[in-house]
Amino acid sequence: MAGVVVSVATGALKPLVEKLAAALGDKYKRFKGVSGEINSLTKELNTMHDFLLKVSEEEDPDVQDKGWTKEVRELSYDMEDSLDEFMIRVDGKSPDPSGFINKCKNKWTEFKTRHKFVKVIEDLKLHVKDVGERHARYKTGEIISKRNNEYVDPRALVIFEESSKLVGIDEPKDEFIEFLKIKEECESSRQVKVVSIVGLGGLGKTALANQVYQNLKGQFECGAFVSVSRTPNVMRILRIILSEVSGQDYEKTKAGSIEQLIGQIRKYLEQKRYLIVIDDIWEEYIWKPINHALLKNSEHSRIITTTRMQKVAKACCSSDGDHVYKLRPLGPMESKKLFQKRVFGSEDGCPANLTEVTNDILEKCGGVPLAIISISGILANKAQTDDEWVQVESSIGRGLLSKDPEAQSMRQILSLSYFHLPHHLRTCLLYLSIFPEDYIIDKSRLIRRWIAEGFIPKEHGYSLYALGERCFNELINRSLIQPGRPNKYGDVTVCQVHDIILDFIVSKSQEENLMTAVGDGYQMPSAHCKVRRLSLRDNSKEKVDMMTKDNLSHIRSVTVFSCSVELHCWTKFHFLRVLDLQGCREVDSHHLADIEKLLQLRYLGLRETGVRELPEQIRKLQYLETLDLKKTKVTKLPNSIAQLRRLVYLAVDQGVKLPDGTGSMTSLEELDGVGIFKQSIDFTRELEKLINLRNIRLSLSSDDCNTDAEGSHYKEYMSNILSSLSKTDHLHSLSIDITEDISLDSEGGAPRRLQRFFITGNFISKVPNWVRSLVNLEVLTLSVKEFEVEDIMALGLLPALVFLQLIAHKSFQGRRFNISGTDGFPCLRHFDYGCTIPVTFEAGAMPKLEKLTLLFKVIETHLLARNEDFDYGFQHLSSLDMVKCMLYVDYESFVSSTDEKKIQMAEMSCEQSKALIAELETRASVFYSRKGAGIPEADGTHLSHHKLFLFPTVSWSLETKNTVAAHYLAYRARRVVQDTMEYIKFQAELSQDEELSD
Repeated sequence: MAGVVVSVATGALKPLVEKLAAALGDKYKRFKGVSGEINSLTKELNTMHDFLLKVSEEEDPDVQDKGWTKEVRELSYDMEDSLDEFMIRVDGKSPDPSGFINKCKNKWTEFKTRHKFVKVIEDLKLHVKDVGERHARYKTGEIISKRNNEYVDPRALVIFEESSKLVGIDEPKDEFIEFLKIKEECESSRQVKVVSIVGLGGLGKTALANQVYQNLKGQFECGAFVSVSRTPNVMRILRIILSEVSGQDYEKTKAGSIEQLIGQIRKYLEQKRYLIVIDDIWEEYIWKPINHALLKNSEHSRIITTTRMQKVAKACCSSDGDHVYKLRPLGPMESKKLFQKRVFGSEDGCPANLTEVTNDILEKCGGVPLAIISISGILANKAQTDDEWVQVESSIGRGLLSKDPEAQSMRQILSLSYFHLPHHLRTCLLYLSIFPEDYIIDKSRLIRRWIAEGFIPKEHGYSLYALGERCFNELINRSLIQPGRPNKYGDVTVCQVHDIILDFIVSKSQEENLMTAVGDGYQMPSAHCKVRRLSLRDNSKEKVDMMTKDNLSHIRSVTVFSCSVELHCWTKFHFLRVLDLQGCREVDSHHLADIEKLLQLRYLGLRETGVRELPEQIRKLQYLETLDLKKTKVTKLPNSIAQLRRLVYLAVDQGVKLPDGTGSMTSLEELDGVGIFKQSIDFTRELEKLINLRNIRLSLSSDDCNTDAEGSHYKEYMSNILSSLSKTDHLHSLSIDITEDISLDSEGGAPRRLQRFFITGNFISKVPNWVRSLVNLEVLTLSVKEFEVEDIMALGLLPALVFLQLIAHKSFQGRRFNISGTDGFPCLRHFDYGCTIPVTFEAGAMPKLEKLTLLFKVIETHLLARNEDFDYGFQHLSSLDMVKCMLYVDYESFVSSTDEKKIQMAEMSCEQSKALIAELETRASVFYSRKGAGIPEADGTHLSHHKLFLFPTVSWSLETKNTVAAHYLAYRARRVVQDTMEYIKFQAELSQDEELSD
């Protein structure tokens, strides 16, 4: 049943038909009279299903058709619930059409079951007949035919990567930066300055603010970028500000009152030069406490705000020197560039036959970037013919009407985008309305919820999760969701929904009764409206009492985003598929009492809750597919967990002990976070029984060692794990987090289909000996104590390797070596390399390499470049697009050694002083110039200037989380060197004058 699709257009009709079809199997033929009834009902439901699909293609259907469609859709849910309820009563544990027949052990039991089953089918037929007769047997007017849906674009990641290269932003960004410019010599510049961006939603206010923030943050000691949203929580906003400017974890910023938080923020900012962005302010009263918290010091600090409201912008800019910046729509040329870049892949790729219709489309978009991106998402996969494009252009304006005239065109364009989606994608999109405004949605969580709801159609040869990823990428293709920044492996792991699109899908999902929200200004619907999926955002006692009193037995999904009062009514939700309590810290183990009665539960999300243990009765949840226990207080799983035969995803913390018998969970595809040394030795052997395992994340820490894992058993653990994993045929991703030096060598085989292998947390002793046999490996990250040149050469022979990160410990000196065209790496596109001295590339090396990151000790490399012929060889990397150099320096030692020069000055001759000045001049360039990093001009001539980045770093890591701090330390280091140099120059001039006078 996993592949049967529930959709916003047809409700549960498809799953219902499939369940009835299963009831027509050979095992049910002996139920005389039942087969004919089921067959008749199935035909009727199929007719209704086809009719609903046709009606769903109309953007504005006939009132009668629209009302009847809703009635049939709701009826389909009720009918499926009735059928499931009957099967549960008979079978006692699961709504499986093939399950309850086993209960019919004798003729008497069979007679009673047949009688009840016939009654259920007859009741269902009566409901269908009643609804059909009221609608004159499904007859209606003309139905607009559906055009072929766009296929899943294989260029998914390329398309949204291009969308991040903003068009038309350079001019406003330069203007904006000028307003914020720091002028050290100007006294008025020392005062805090506020600049507020104001404009219509979708114009790019947040994008502009973010571009300016990223461009300028290196000039400030601390910074924060905080989104406010339409229904803000002031305490939360202030805590985020404090967390970001101070570097504290969010959990450590708790305070008794808003006043206390404001005091803490003001105290921290007192002597700091800060840059803070407050994004998306809707009301003046929200700005007041934030404004009080941002201390008006005299350190050249800057504040940026964004808003759609003119009055809010003026309230933010109430002091002399502040400025309201009105963001303008894109001009005709910029609009055309953005449109053509999205549709044709270049700024001048529009065919002559489409020029006129393109201009007409852009005129309707009105220069709003989001509108242009939305409509181009439709046209990107359309045939480039005049007829096709004219039809799309003429359709703009036929969508939903809005009460807000300014946004009317946008809503109509979004409606058009929506109706161009395949049915399953429409459902997936509307489902996002469950999440509050500005919520960062985790991709994995979203996809697993889609699957649990039955939204993802099954396709032979693909896992449901892979198909869910395809849906996720397609929504990005069509610019209907905003991807988060891709990680270094190119994966998008989170998304958000733009405010304008969220307004649209909330309206649409409520109209179709896909989702009901409570809180954030939403109210519980009237009693006659059945709630199918509940998004609880404000569970005040009044709201919870209302929810408890209502008949909610038909709810299929409950998502709670805030839990401050007692919430314990799960036993009423007989047909619940999804229960997601992620982030509700107040949820404890007692909230899970009687949860075993939710026999149809597929998804149980308890991440970041206060749950301490799971009940043994959880074994009754035989349909459970996802169990997320990350960041809970659970330390041990019950023995009965091993009986969850359909469990696909299990996520725990590394300190959690799993029961013996885990090998019986053969449906498991992903096991996340298991602390190996916390488990019994039997667990390491049972891993090989998980025949469907695709992804596994393990933790190896001696702190987790139990009795079995101590002493001589340590090597046995490692041997068993590697041996077990080598026998899994479907393992694609292996991640191991370690806390100490450890060897991962193995005498056995390796997971032959492994595509991704990650070592995180600490350095292992050396490159594992079995890695070189992974012929399917595409991504590899290793942090090792040391390595040999032979290890690099062996990795070069991996034929599918696309991403390689190899970091040696900073104490490893190694030796400089060369990589040539004969050393392999035929497919490598991204190379991160960390060692004291960087590598040299020779002609023909890494022919497909696009991105290169080098982490090295800048002082040592600088000295080497001065003393010998030093060549990086970037010019030999024929496909290279970007180079990032992480320049590591021990700041304290750097400053200390510079200060010593002042002391040495007293004993230096005039010539020695000149030499020292020359050395210091070079030192001042160490952080930001090619020369300082030992990069000759020849190495970068084939790269555009902005594609060679130099980053100072104070930690031996490729992470750039502390970029602001590192830039500030670099700034201070340069000032120390420059001050020292000025001092020595002055002393040298004095000495020279004295020599002349003598």
